Amino acid sequence: MARTAKSHTSSKKAAIYERINRSFSENAIRMMRKRYLLQKENGLQETPAEMFARVAKALAAVEKRYGKSASEIRRIEQSFFEIMSRKEYTPAGRTLTNAGAPTRLVANCIVLPIHDSMESIFQTLKDAALLQQAGSGLGFDFSHLRPAMTPTKKSRGVASGPVSFLKVYNEAFGVIKQQGRHGANMAMMQVDHPDILDFIRAKEREGELRNFNISVKVTDAFMQQLLEKPDTQWYCTWNGKKMKPQEVIRAKNGAVVGVKPVTITVQQLFDEIVHYAWLNGEPGIVFIDEVNRTNPLPGLGPIDCSNPCGEQFLHHYDNCNLGSINLERFVKNGKVDWRRLRTVTRTAVRMMDNVIDLFDFPVKQITELA
Repeated sequence: MARTAKSHTSSKKAAIYERINRSFSENAIRMMRKRYLLQKENGLQETPAEMFARVAKALAAVEKRYGKSASEIRRIEQSFFEIMSRKEYTPAGRTLTNAGAPTRLVANCIVLPIHDSMESIFQTLKDAALLQQAGSGLGFDFSHLRPAMTPTKKSRGVASGPVSFLKVYNEAFGVIKQQGRHGANMAMMQVDHPDILDFIRAKEREGELRNFNISVKVTDAFMQQLLEKPDTQWYCTWNGKKMKPQEVIRAKNGAVVGVKPVTITVQQLFDEIVHYAWLNGEPGIVFIDEVNRTNPLPGLGPIDCSNPCGEQFLHHYDNCNLGSINLERFVKNGKVDWRRLRTVTRTAVRMMDNVIDLFDFPVKQITELA
């Protein structure tokens, strides 16, 4: 009798899994195989339903830390599995890939600081390499690096400028892959940095900086001058000193050999941004003062960068724990099923909260802030 009941349960589970797997299109299955479905011990790749079961089990198990019984954990696991398999909620990609797997679970996106020193530049690059390897996308603000041809104290030489180091980061990330693909990155620069023209033109040629999105941080002062006095000259600042924007001159091998200060109006600079955005889709524009007016944690300081996709602005070493509710699944006969949406939202928040418990970052500052 027990064997028959067990066999019936197993058959029912197999039927449920089969129904879930068949609900996905061929393209969806192909994408999941490429990015999220893991190899099982028998050498076969898991199915979407098996992936949901793995994630649900790993996240529900966190509840044991908070005194939940085995039966309560099974109920929570089932609720997690249900909202994923019904396509009502999807966790972040790193959660789908790493929850319940031997690899460390990290956040999808993190912002790292770059300060104006060799120590900071390459410490951040090291941290970034470890995070990229683990699967995180990263954001960086290059505005704090001194302009090209600025004297350096320690080497008694001159700086090569932020874009040169941006290219170093790009090359490093080009040899690091996540699940067979390169990680995503965001680079930003403030519109009043002297090397802003070099940054705007950084992706002029197709294939340049393939591992980065780039965006210009536009200030209120810039927009006000653009609207009220578009034909007036635009000045940059560095270390409190007012100066013209400069064109960076490079040799054929890419080495910086000089700079040329240029006279440019605020309208011309804006047109430059628009032209290169039209030419190659970048740079984007970020209204950084508005970002900081809505800074949810001003006590941590100003925000200067976002994640690679641009939807989440973060402090240094902060991370975003992503998840998506599919609102289309809650429309029944032209009306929103508010009761179901409320249930799924609460369950999704619980899942995301449990993800935080499982985070295992290779950089201690991120763990402390998380």
